[in-house]
Amino acid sequence: MLKTPIAAAVLAALSLGFVANVYADTTPVNTTSVTSQSSSQDTTQSTGPDSSSTSSTDQQVKKLDQVVVSGSLINNAQIQTATPTYTITADEIKARGFNSVTEVLQNAVQATGSVQGPQQSGGFTQGAQTVSLYGLSPEFTLLLIDGKPITNFGQLYNGQSNFNNISNIPISLIDHIDVMPGGGSSIYGSSAIAGVVNIVTKQHMDGGEITVRTGTYDGGGGANQRITAGYGHDFGKLNVLTAFEFDNSSPLWGYQRHLTDGSLGDPAGATPELVTGVLNYGNVNTFNGVQQGWITPPANCGGSSGLFGGSTVLTNAGPNAAPGQYCGSTKVNGYTTLINQSRSYDGMLKLRYDVNDNVRLYSDILLDWQQQKYTQGAQYIFWEPLNQGIYVQDQYGNIVTPVHIFAPEEMPGGYPDQLNNQDDLMYQADIGANGQFGNSGWDWDVYYLRSGDRTTTSDPVRMAAAVDNYFLTHVMTPTGQTNAYGMGIYNINYNALYQPISPAAFASFNQDIAGFSNTWVNDTRATISNSSLFSLPGGDAGIAALIEGGNEAWFDPVNPLIANGDVWGLTAGSGGGTRQHGASAFEFNAPILKELTLDLSGRYDYYKTDGGTNNKFTYKIGLEYRPFDTWLLRGNYSTAFRAPDMSALFLGPSGFFETLPDPYQCALAHATNCGAQQFQYQFTGNLLSNPKLQPTTASSWTAGTVWSPINNLSLSVDYLHIDITNEVVQQDIPTLLALDSQCLLGQLPTNSLECQQAISQVQRNGAGIITNVNTYFVNLAAEKTDSITAEAKYTFPNTYVGQFSVQVDYNDMLKHSYQLTPGSAPINDLTNSFYSSEFKDIATTSVSWNLHNKWSSTLYWHRDSPSPNYIGMYQGINAPGAGRVGIWSTFNYSLTYTPVPNLDLSLLINNLFNKMPPSDPTYTAYPYYNPQNYNVYGREYMLQASFRFGGKTN
Repeated sequence: MLKTPIAAAVLAALSLGFVANVYADTTPVNTTSVTSQSSSQDTTQSTGPDSSSTSSTDQQVKKLDQVVVSGSLINNAQIQTATPTYTITADEIKARGFNSVTEVLQNAVQATGSVQGPQQSGGFTQGAQTVSLYGLSPEFTLLLIDGKPITNFGQLYNGQSNFNNISNIPISLIDHIDVMPGGGSSIYGSSAIAGVVNIVTKQHMDGGEITVRTGTYDGGGGANQRITAGYGHDFGKLNVLTAFEFDNSSPLWGYQRHLTDGSLGDPAGATPELVTGVLNYGNVNTFNGVQQGWITPPANCGGSSGLFGGSTVLTNAGPNAAPGQYCGSTKVNGYTTLINQSRSYDGMLKLRYDVNDNVRLYSDILLDWQQQKYTQGAQYIFWEPLNQGIYVQDQYGNIVTPVHIFAPEEMPGGYPDQLNNQDDLMYQADIGANGQFGNSGWDWDVYYLRSGDRTTTSDPVRMAAAVDNYFLTHVMTPTGQTNAYGMGIYNINYNALYQPISPAAFASFNQDIAGFSNTWVNDTRATISNSSLFSLPGGDAGIAALIEGGNEAWFDPVNPLIANGDVWGLTAGSGGGTRQHGASAFEFNAPILKELTLDLSGRYDYYKTDGGTNNKFTYKIGLEYRPFDTWLLRGNYSTAFRAPDMSALFLGPSGFFETLPDPYQCALAHATNCGAQQFQYQFTGNLLSNPKLQPTTASSWTAGTVWSPINNLSLSVDYLHIDITNEVVQQDIPTLLALDSQCLLGQLPTNSLECQQAISQVQRNGAGIITNVNTYFVNLAAEKTDSITAEAKYTFPNTYVGQFSVQVDYNDMLKHSYQLTPGSAPINDLTNSFYSSEFKDIATTSVSWNLHNKWSSTLYWHRDSPSPNYIGMYQGINAPGAGRVGIWSTFNYSLTYTPVPNLDLSLLINNLFNKMPPSDPTYTAYPYYNPQNYNVYGREYMLQASFRFGGKTN
């Protein structure tokens, strides 16, 4: 067993390195389209300013580079390995109109899962973005930059899991992105279960480049600007590359789109949303936690009529709501941001110094500072007597909940001055050396890496004592008495409740509070490799080995004001800790015959915390069979794992709000549709850590083929199976509520350990209404996926009207099952929309044209399959009205003119036909579409100019 972190990791970086060398001799033909095949820890190509040079200096550079892997789309069968790799280059990223790494990855056909982001109003990470491959959790995808790990984002995805934030990675500094599906733990370690995404930055420049871009949306909002500059040069033995990016974006507000302009887009009709009202729950004799009506507003809402731009009116509750009237406006929900206001500054510096023919020193630094501003919207900025127990009794014997939504007229500066502020500093830096042991054939590489993320926030909140004091002074006077349920009895001045408050009064109880999170990864790695270890009938065998060690940390302390309950209606997760890590790995590549190659890799990982240790060995076996040069048959089997999240090990009590149907209340009412609105209850909850967690384990296998029957044509198809067990998850709350209900109803023995645990975790008041649920992280769940991915690329012969090329990608999820607990019936995530709203299949097509390198154009089409509708997602697939929405297809278009060889002028139009999300008549809750699958951004126009000077870039 490894005693120190450094003693655990040398064999994986090489594992890909020597495979690259095996295919480095492949000569590209008709290189009109170039792809870089990932086959090592550092999948980068670094060549001199003139790739045709045969000088000794150029030969030395190539010798010292860890990987030299390139190839064209022609004879792709000679380049691909046993592990499928899908690559998108910087030129393709630009031509398809992608503005960010997020857009690139979320448009990949493998990204079938739904994910939260800036549109997730009230979400835990509205200032971060991620990707879900094959419908699996984002935590199962490993993200690398230049083959090296990056740290997690400090805040938790969905309030519970660590993940990589891809919104702060500068897109202009990228050379290409590789997506490698399936298990990769035998090379990369933890988290490489769904796949590995390697973001490869620019490696070499001879000269400079300046790019300016500006963009705007058809409907307004989201205007953006970007300036990038890069310069590189060889100063004798020293090569320097430096780059800078500035990016700026205005917010896009809900009221700037018809569908999200308040309740105007509600398919059930534009019923005004609540501004001020009093929910009536009957009296002590009829109270059951279900709203029975409303207390009629005085003066027909005359006092509130000036709020939300004068749109507040007396409103009759909708046909499916409790009867009565309240003061409402159709504009309430539109005061939320769908695109964050954002500004970022990015820098990159790469240094390479050749000490001699056998040794190179290097260092890489990547920095990103990003400031984002956003708001959850008016529906989250309100007051009700929360600290008095939500329900109170008025002087007339009514059990009520008064509610006041704060309008922009009541705020200093309105909602634009009430934005949450998030500053994020992400960095990655390494220093190292590589070279050869003389002429022995053995290569080596050693580096130290530090990657970190520091996030600070400043959020406007209502201070509980101040806001309660205001309303208890001006609206509700406590009598000091309580009713039979323990609810306070108040004399409520209903006239005062409906009067607007002044901006000065709002400022008196509104305060900015600070938040902070910090994560880092330290890693020291040493690798050795030999691509010509000995000869076999098919060629030279290669071997690679590595050891690595280091530590990682996650700290997300809660603001003491929140922890002490001083902030009104706000809970937060918190926690922190460090973990040490060591690993060792190897890979062996054996061309057994000219047609048959075996690839074998293995890795041992070791984790240690104060609470215990984890260790895991993973391996991978791959076979490549080439009946002839243009046809590859391939397959591999691998095991993978994910070490328990830092949050799962070190999370303090993490509070949340949840709204779910209560099967117990449904059973008491002898109802059949337990998903109905009347059985939906809002309650608080806590998520608690578990230091005894074990790693999530997985296995996967792929089988496929790559065929290039003629020049300029490449066809591939691959089948992927992933089997995840012992998955670390938060206890499923619906399952816990169902168990609690069965115990309370006597359907299970109440005195059993199972029932006692469930009853203690689900807390109810005297009326049997859920008030709080405590849940834990546990090793319980299991998942299985089956998918098929196909790709076709063809470049047409050159003609007098130019050259055309086409690429088609398709991924179909054949299966995705999810098992909550061992022994329980598997859930079909592709049909059970209550657990997943993922896409079953995605297809993309790119058609490009080039005329004499003067004009070029690309039309890009992205198609998502139907996804579940709102009723299916929130009430279950068997609820009346559950179904699916239609296909969503969007087109991006770009046109580039090159008047002189070093100047490109481009017009880019995204969402060419201004396509909105597919219609969902059942989505009667704001924003009236699934924000985890779709957006309402609409058509975007961009102009870009790029000027190159002084040499050639690679």
